[in-house]
Amino acid sequence: MWLWFSSILGAKIGCPDTPVIGFAGDGAFGISMNEMSSCAREEWPAITMVIFRNYQWGAEKRNTTLWFDNNFVGTELDPELSYAKVADACGLKGVTVRTMEETTVAIKKSCEDQKKGITTFIEVILNQELGEPFRRDAMKKPVKVAGINKKDMRPQKSLNG
Repeated sequence: MWLWFSSILGAKIGCPDTPVIGFAGDGAFGISMNEMSSCAREEWPAITMVIFRNYQWGAEKRNTTLWFDNNFVGTELDPELSYAKVADACGLKGVTVRTMEETTVAIKKSCEDQKKGITTFIEVILNQELGEPFRRDAMKKPVKVAGINKKDMRPQKSLNG
């Protein structure tokens, strides 16, 4: 989930003449977005990052709706935040797209821009429809595996003496 950034940069360093494109959902991207300012450094190679923006932690939301009768909490992301604008603020190129055609054009342009040393972050605006889980075998309701018994707890000594 959070490894995308270093993997993309490593791939670009290993193959500097090959366009490198990374893909992440907005939740996963949010974990590592602080690296955007690092990516703007002159010595870092140019890359392309595509961020699928559905304004939610989709996998977590899908799990909780399946496990807890369509209830969910804490899975919605801020719809006012624009990752494309964050990229611009970091001195990078930020692009927002809404259609397949716009996405295709933006990716092709970003690959050309990599040759000029321009890093591009493409924010793809999606709807909030939840897809099917990619691992049905993992979609089982959590089960209690061990209880906590007060008799098993020991008093802790104070650190202050």
